[in-house]
Amino acid sequence: MTASRRPRWLNSFALLILAPGALALVVLLGVSLALHGYILRGAAERGAAEVAVSRIYSTVRQIASLPPDERTGAARRNSTPDMEVEWSARTAVPDGSDLDDDLRAIVSGPPEWRAVRVRLDASGTSGNVQDVAISVQLADSTWVNARLRAVSLLSADDMAFRIAIILTAVTLLALAAFASRLVAKPMALLATRARNLPADGVLKLDGLASPTEVREVAEALEAATSRTRELLQQRSLALGALSHDLLSPLARMRLRAEDIADGHARGRMLQDVREMAEMVTDVLAYLRGGDGGEAATRISLVSLVQVVVDECAEEGALLEERDYQDSTVLAQPTALKRAIRNVLGNAIKYGRSPWVEVLRRGDEAVVAVGDSGPGVAPVDLERVFEPFFRADEARAAGEGSGLGLPTAKAIAEAHGGRLEMQSVQGIGTVVKLTLPSARAA
Repeated sequence: MTASRRPRWLNSFALLILAPGALALVVLLGVSLALHGYILRGAAERGAAEVAVSRIYSTVRQIASLPPDERTGAARRNSTPDMEVEWSARTAVPDGSDLDDDLRAIVSGPPEWRAVRVRLDASGTSGNVQDVAISVQLADSTWVNARLRAVSLLSADDMAFRIAIILTAVTLLALAAFASRLVAKPMALLATRARNLPADGVLKLDGLASPTEVREVAEALEAATSRTRELLQQRSLALGALSHDLLSPLARMRLRAEDIADGHARGRMLQDVREMAEMVTDVLAYLRGGDGGEAATRISLVSLVQVVVDECAEEGALLEERDYQDSTVLAQPTALKRAIRNVLGNAIKYGRSPWVEVLRRGDEAVVAVGDSGPGVAPVDLERVFEPFFRADEARAAGEGSGLGLPTAKAIAEAHGGRLEMQSVQGIGTVVKLTLPSARAA
């Protein structure tokens, strides 16, 4: 999997905080369990031996005090479900099973015991002592053999310790996850607000309770957006000056062109001036994008589309009006009207049988404009929203500035919407302008 396709949670702030701590905790708990098991094993062996000797002590003394013919019966009488006792001439614990010196001192028994042999039998995956076999040699060289079942002084403590360790680990991991979530949540909220930055460019930090470092990032981002907003405002002022400086001379040129006596030359001059004025207007509209300098208001989308359709009809362009599902949007009227006009104008210029419809799709309103023209080549479809790009039909006709659709896209995005195109060569093209409805805004 490449880095660009990695799941988002692998790069999440919470995971980067939690993972090192969790790894360190696992290592620490593993070492603790290993040390505990090592220490516990020795303690369990000594404890089991002491239990065995203490339980068999009185039994051995009783058997040793009886005549040989009564010892077998006494051993049988002293046997219990968890302790088997027998009197025999042979040991049940072979040579070499004696304990180490320290443990031998614990289970050495009274002086009259000639030898004490103990074997600890471990079973099960936990390694806890389950059985203890003990043989005591009496003064007459006979043996009292006993086997104690399920002797483990510390197995319960071992289980309690393991449970405590697991509960501690789970608790610490839960606390770490909660703490990392507390840190990551403000970051996620900040990212959401930055992605959904309003048209005025003001990043709102109210209600953003967070650690100092996250707060500093938020304030730095707010300062950056503020500087960007100031630059955009300066650009708007420059665009206003440019509009005055360019359009005013063009207006004077138009007036002077009308005084040209030669009708053919006058027509060509007026056409050139008109194209230059349209180009300047298109460039200014694109640079301005959705920042039309007007307040956003609730608009009936069907009414606005109808106004544009009527204007096109006055200019001699006919459009098929299909389904009109009225929807209210929050928008800048002039900017949105320009976006719709650009999309409709594109279909009128380069398509055949243009049509328009307004649809509601959940919390969104869609203005769909289509035609049955030649369509757009797949290689050009990805570039139609690039500034100054013109498809083959527009280049052949020598029309357009290549800024109509890019301007419409910029306006749509400034209103929280999107502009999409679907086209099949030889069949036609559909452009969809999607906006959030006022209820969802």
